[in-house]
Amino acid sequence: MSKLVEWVLSITQARYDAHRAGEPDPYDLPAPDELGPVSDERGRVEAEQPPQRRSTA
Repeated sequence: MSKLVEWVLSITQARYDAHRAGEPDPYDLPAPDELGPVSDERGRVEAEQPPQRRSTA
């Protein structure tokens, strides 16, 4: 069972990476109907900004 899960997750990651890079699906599968710009915005994770130090002078 763990091999099946690993296989499915690797396929999903490859498809997601290609989608985010604007490349065609590596498995030549159609995109899900609900996948669009709105779902991309919801799924986007912004890089965490380092905390800014305040001047005490």
